[in-house]
Amino acid sequence: MERLKGTAAVICEFNPFHYGHRHLLTEAKKKYATVFGIMSGNLIQRGGNACCDKYLRAAAAVECGFDGVLELPFPFSSLSARDFARAGVYIAEKTGIETLFFGAEDVEAVTQAKDIVCADSYEQEISEYIKREKNLSYPKAAEAVLARHLGAEKAKSLSRPNNILAIEYIKAASKSGVLNIDIIKRAEIFASAGSIRYLGVPTEKLPSEARPFFEKVIPDGSVLPFAAVAAKLYNGDKAMLYGIDESLAGRITKACREAGDHKELLEMCKGANETDARIRRAFLSILFGITKYQAAEMPTYTLLLAANKETTPVVKKMAKQSEITLCAKPYDLVGNKQFENSLRAERVLRQIMNLPDPLRRIPYIKGEKQ
Repeated sequence: MERLKGTAAVICEFNPFHYGHRHLLTEAKKKYATVFGIMSGNLIQRGGNACCDKYLRAAAAVECGFDGVLELPFPFSSLSARDFARAGVYIAEKTGIETLFFGAEDVEAVTQAKDIVCADSYEQEISEYIKREKNLSYPKAAEAVLARHLGAEKAKSLSRPNNILAIEYIKAASKSGVLNIDIIKRAEIFASAGSIRYLGVPTEKLPSEARPFFEKVIPDGSVLPFAAVAAKLYNGDKAMLYGIDESLAGRITKACREAGDHKELLEMCKGANETDARIRRAFLSILFGITKYQAAEMPTYTLLLAANKETTPVVKKMAKQSEITLCAKPYDLVGNKQFENSLRAERVLRQIMNLPDPLRRIPYIKGEKQ
């Protein structure tokens, strides 16, 4: 496939779009003519719902200078860092993007880790640590492996969320080698998305162009009470679902018998080697029936969520040559198996987030009358 010259993409959530995102865009625009976001839909990577509708988040990004936003669809948007990165990179590769860029708190450490994490022995070392130390989670085992090679201080730095994702992007992109990689230093002076959501998305923390799209936000975890009910009603083999092994399946079953509200239920499911995000993702797997097989697939489609009108020729060229389906109208995806699974989730989220009919959405086009 021909790479689209001068194009770059960042895998993102824009949950919400803030000044840190604008900083990354500003740095990218110094080098690339056309910059896209490959953005999570309405379910996000740390297990839960986004703060508002994916079309509004994409529109905010385009109003703030992005040329276009493609969807990283469900269930890939709500998988672990490794699988989330793998799917996002795949979309960038198959749509002809030339360069993948991303932010990292410690560019030097991430760069030094590149050869280590891309080596065939890396995952084997992690597996050996987990087998030897029974109470070690995957992230902690990865930190231990990196500490062996780079020292404890740099390994600790690499365990920060954005650095973890940066490493996973590098690993995923190295498999085919078709994407250029550009690591941009994150500006830590800006408030993080998590801190902004915690404060209730105060408008002064967002660029002025983005603010109108975040007037009505959905609290973090609004989907989780529904997931808790689904878990209590589920009588299938939970260990067949994504992110759930036999041990966690047993704890979930026990907690469903004893717990009261969903917060107590999630708390009772914690084990020594699971992160909070993994527990939340497990409950999303139960609610939406995400199997290990589905999660192991690669995306077969992406939706255009928003674009600048001037970017239309690039989007059309991208869609024409794309090796996965790229379209603007969800209705055109009816019959696509992955989309049908996503659609079922969207219909649940429609109630929670008060969204329009997911089949009748159209992308936000900056420069056209909405």
